[in-house]
Amino acid sequence: MTRNAIPIVVCAVALAACSTDGSNAPPPPGTVTTTLPSGGVYKGTLKGSAAQATLLMLFDGTAYLFYGGAGGTGLAGVAVAKNGAQSSAGRFTSDSAFDYRIGRASASPAVFSVDFAHAPAVDGSVANKDGSAGLAFSGNAATILDIAPTRANLGGLYSGRGMSLGGTTQTRITVAGDGYLAGTTTSGCIFKGTAAPHEGTNAYDVSVTFGPAPCPLPDTTVTGNAVLDSARLVVALPSPNRADVFLFDGRK
Repeated sequence: MTRNAIPIVVCAVALAACSTDGSNAPPPPGTVTTTLPSGGVYKGTLKGSAAQATLLMLFDGTAYLFYGGAGGTGLAGVAVAKNGAQSSAGRFTSDSAFDYRIGRASASPAVFSVDFAHAPAVDGSVANKDGSAGLAFSGNAATILDIAPTRANLGGLYSGRGMSLGGTTQTRITVAGDGYLAGTTTSGCIFKGTAAPHEGTNAYDVSVTFGPAPCPLPDTTVTGNAVLDSARLVVALPSPNRADVFLFDGRK
């Protein structure tokens, strides 16, 4: 066998995934491949309004869209996607998403879609399956969050709003340097848990166990993720059955 024949043999074994000059050939027409989702934090607005939106993408197919309400900067809700996949064209899609809009009686099953084809600019939508009004958003990669997440950066006392579909209460959360977390609400709820940097993305993994009523999710352990943007901390912790969520928006 000659030296020039080696690339041809390798390519045949790889089912024409490469060419003799070492370049990758495109997939056949109509082929759809998937890649890891485009992990990161993206900031922008909801289309048609000035409401702020923060998109958190994790590499495991999980995504969060934290969004504000008209005329304010505080959170009005969060959409949470699971088991999403991204096509070779750069579109992330999850058919397993819920939109938790504070003040609404129940979570809305949704299709969560984000187009990364023009990254660092992104466009996306949360289309509610029940026919209720969905969301459309656009944004860009949040370069101001390029500091790697650490327990030291997260530590501190945060004051703000704790929210669930059942209502809102003033909430304080303290995060210690070792990642231990404790919180209280003005309604009398006490909860505790942990927070740790999420590997590979500028986010934090959070786990909280709530005490009995009047806690928003009584006697329940919930897990989710958080984004620290300067002094502002936003947290989303869906309930195990995904029917409700604990949402925190506070500052230190």
